[in-house]
Amino acid sequence: MPLPNPLYLFNNHFAGHRRNYPYHTRLAIAADLGFDGYELHPIEPNDDKSWDEAAAAFKASGIRHAGMYVVAKGATDAEFPAIDAEIERTRRIIERLHAIDPHAFLNFTVMSNPAGTSPPDYREAGSAKAELRHWERTARIVRAADDELAARGMSGNLYNHVWFIIDTPAAELRVLQDAGAKVIRPGVAIFHSHFHLGVPDFPALLATPGMERIGYFAVLNGWPKPAEPFRTRPLDDGNIDLAAALGLLWSKGYTGPIVSQAYDLGGDPYETARRARDYIRDVHARFLRNPALNPATP
Repeated sequence: MPLPNPLYLFNNHFAGHRRNYPYHTRLAIAADLGFDGYELHPIEPNDDKSWDEAAAAFKASGIRHAGMYVVAKGATDAEFPAIDAEIERTRRIIERLHAIDPHAFLNFTVMSNPAGTSPPDYREAGSAKAELRHWERTARIVRAADDELAARGMSGNLYNHVWFIIDTPAAELRVLQDAGAKVIRPGVAIFHSHFHLGVPDFPALLATPGMERIGYFAVLNGWPKPAEPFRTRPLDDGNIDLAAALGLLWSKGYTGPIVSQAYDLGGDPYETARRARDYIRDVHARFLRNPALNPATP
């Protein structure tokens, strides 16, 4: 039985790590490996060359679904003078993404850090240091993105990223409520939630009122390391029990996107993507073959 979720390949399999694959190669690899969708990194609104290349690559690949990870600013006092420009930038990115795929999703976050610094303990930064004005500005940014998505019949989610004001699922739920969001839903990047000690373990996280609406799940693994918070690893080799997390999501009927990330893994991106694809499919097949192997099975 196929996965109940569309499987997306994230752009950081191919960009960064002192490399930058052309868009036609990125999308061709995703298609060759049988991914259903591709999540792009943000392309600035006036970068016509990159938008044209991404659109042509998407069309040629036959990939059915697109998404884009967009990071906005504007919540801190230093950034606040640029909040209208950030809102307009996000609106224009949504507009251009819609031209690639009218049903694409926006994976959205606000990176403003009220702490001003990024200490090793994430509980000392981000939402933990936010004051009312920071929350109000963040809600304004999210509300504008939500309005644009709703007007275009698109969907979206918030993304929890350590050190950002939207750094935990709890912060997501507060911002979504403050913004009165209509189409943007909570999402989970399990890598960031696992290494943020202010986030509960995954079963408790999903049991939080509001998280039953989860609309996005990103997977990457990692290990803690000395002097730095973590180092990234392939899905089957790290500190995070991704199999148990996937089993819990499937037990709750989650059918939204599963997105394979590869930040800083390096190596051959075709192989990192293939391993991720195979791992997710194999876990699903394991639980179908014997439901008792899924720790979420009653």
